[in-house]
Amino acid sequence: LARHCFSVTAGMRAAASAGSSGAAGAATDASGRPTRGAPAQSPWLFDRQTVENAPSRSWFLQRANGDEVQARKKEEEYRIGSCQFIQDSGRALRMPQLTIATALVFYHRFYAFKSYEHHERFVLSTTALFLASKVEETPRKLKDVVGEALKNWNKHVKDYRVPEPESREVHELKEKVLVTERILLQTIGFDLSIEHPYRPLLAYVKSITGTRDLAQIAWNFINDSYRTTACLQYSPRFVAAAALTLAADRLTRQGKAVQLPNLHKSFEVHEDGVHATMRLLRVIYDDKRKGGGGESVSASRPRASRPLPSPPCRGAAVAPAVASASPPRSTGGSRDGSKHATSPRDRAPQTRPPPPRRRLPQQSRRRLRPRRPRPQQLPLQLPLRRRTREQSKQQPLQSRGRRGGSRWRRGGPRRRAR
Repeated sequence: LARHCFSVTAGMRAAASAGSSGAAGAATDASGRPTRGAPAQSPWLFDRQTVENAPSRSWFLQRANGDEVQARKKEEEYRIGSCQFIQDSGRALRMPQLTIATALVFYHRFYAFKSYEHHERFVLSTTALFLASKVEETPRKLKDVVGEALKNWNKHVKDYRVPEPESREVHELKEKVLVTERILLQTIGFDLSIEHPYRPLLAYVKSITGTRDLAQIAWNFINDSYRTTACLQYSPRFVAAAALTLAADRLTRQGKAVQLPNLHKSFEVHEDGVHATMRLLRVIYDDKRKGGGGESVSASRPRASRPLPSPPCRGAAVAPAVASASPPRSTGGSRDGSKHATSPRDRAPQTRPPPPRRRLPQQSRRRLRPRRPRPQQLPLQLPLRRRTREQSKQQPLQSRGRRGGSRWRRGGPRRRAR
């Protein structure tokens, strides 16, 4: 089964990646053959036209009544939302970033050949995260992955409660994940070895003795690149070189000049492929500025807190909420002989809540409990002492005899008393 599925998917990838040598960034000569020392071409790198003509795009075109712009926008929303879901679920499960990146690559490779119409993206994202945890040797239990996936997927639902692990909903989702895992393995041809841009990035920064800020910003750009189809169009070395270039440009705008010596030679890439990768990565930030990217701009704004009621003015008269049965207290009247109350307590009712009850510490609370009556102490029973020879002659025991034994030696061997 594995050999058959791999042969089918390998034929599809070979046909799709026939014209992707330029887009993938493989160094070739005039005849089209790869030059000596160039990295091997991956069968999972496609050109832009093949990625845009995926089965999912045709389904979105049908839903948008042939509107290509609307179909592309809807597909990007699905992709970015699913990638954000995988990222949040992986962090909640305390998975390393390498495992999360592997799950994202599985997701992109699956929908390069399958459609959203027949495969639910929530189940596929959960399955990709579960499979990546086993591939990268950071396994998580299926019940933990399913529980965290349900929690993150319905986090925008008001008053949503995660079902119990033994509930029917969780059991059905577990069965779906196990079935979808087989479909995912067949779709990717059981190819579980994935190369990420993190290792060449750190190796280059270490070789040029770069700063920590450069490595961290470039690392963040690589994390954001997995929300696009960069892992399907360009090799990891191109993504690492593009992330370093973007990080250096950002630090330069902040007033920290950064030099990247021998960048293209170190990564064995050409300049056109790096610029094309940079243009693809900048699409994410352009959509965020326009308010796209799956979530609305208003959802990220903090909610305004309710203003507190202003206290009454000192000269304003405040009517009591409940009329008291007792007459108002008076402090003896004013200088002009009036009988009205002048104390602040009588002018305005108390609006402060009663002070909280002070909770005693554990030791003080124990002292307040009534002591239990102690049981009556019995007199201590002193152990029996051996009698000397003179005492035994003066007061012989009644139980001594040839055939008997003393009371405290019952059951033991017969010995002479001292």
